[in-house]
Amino acid sequence: MRLAPDIVRNLKSTMRIIFGFLVAFYIYLAFFTVLGHVYEEFYYPNNVFIFIRFTVIGLVVGTVVAVADVFFFWKIIRSLNFLLTLFVGTVSYMILSLTVLLLFVTLEESLLLLDSGSFSFESRLKTFFSGEFFILMLYLAVVGIVINSFRLAIQRVGEKNFWNAVLGRYHVAHEEERVFMFLDLYSSTALAESMGHERYHNLLNDVFNDIADLITVYDGEVYQYVGDSVVVTWNVQDGTRQMNCIRCFFDILKRIEKSAGRYEEQYQYVPQFKAGLHVGEVTAGEVGGEKREIVFHGDTVNTAARIQGKCDQLGEKILLSEELLFLFPVRLLKNFRTRFKGTIALRGRVSKISLYTISEVR
Repeated sequence: MRLAPDIVRNLKSTMRIIFGFLVAFYIYLAFFTVLGHVYEEFYYPNNVFIFIRFTVIGLVVGTVVAVADVFFFWKIIRSLNFLLTLFVGTVSYMILSLTVLLLFVTLEESLLLLDSGSFSFESRLKTFFSGEFFILMLYLAVVGIVINSFRLAIQRVGEKNFWNAVLGRYHVAHEEERVFMFLDLYSSTALAESMGHERYHNLLNDVFNDIADLITVYDGEVYQYVGDSVVVTWNVQDGTRQMNCIRCFFDILKRIEKSAGRYEEQYQYVPQFKAGLHVGEVTAGEVGGEKREIVFHGDTVNTAARIQGKCDQLGEKILLSEELLFLFPVRLLKNFRTRFKGTIALRGRVSKISLYTISEVR
């Protein structure tokens, strides 16, 4: 059973933040351990208990911050600009982290000293806000900056693109087989004219935000936003496994249908999509100097765009090539109904291509 897209997105964000704080506290412990060996003044005993203690602290602080961020902070700050989002996010992380740390060490010490009667909350506060407090505050601010910077970078270029760039996967151009889906709004030209540029931009922004998590859930990545179109791509394994590229399209239609009332009220229009899909080899690599970008070149990309352009002519919401259809697992095709639309010549392409439409069996 596939989890709801919102749940998947929130789980991923939560796990990233928890992992970030866990690593941050390990680095903090390692720093003071090394410092202690250098100056022969050991701040923390070098034993397994301290490692476990810092692991628990990292998990507790990371979990609290992650839950607060995903369900509260991020909903408030995600509409801010980059610098303001980074600043507010960092300050929020720092304050919340210090608060959780104070509660943790206070509870820890109270459990250890309560029976002896020597525990004092006032004494604990005084100890906490002295010593390494200011070092810890500065360090947690840096941790907040790093985690939020990574998050904002991933948000702007996409998770897969981000890691591909970091790992240098496309630094040297190479061939790979990929699935492409060109997703386009119906009647976009007339719509832009009637709405005006600003309202039309707001509509596209809402639509693309609504469908973004579905693309991620189905292992796709946004290749480009081109006007009122979005180009989605998969490597051939991810795109055909469980018919992800097809299921993604139909779930996008369902998502828009569920939000029809909101779109009708705000824009007096409910978005309608058409899609063209194709699979084949492309050359993938990085281009550009000051602004580098991962691009895919080849007939496959152009063919997918031309297939999408035939949707109006053939009166279908979705068209796909025979090459892609034959890659889907046969056992899964029973959940869909396919119809042959003919072997058709596409503009700019010498050889004809066999096209099919597909629909869900309800």
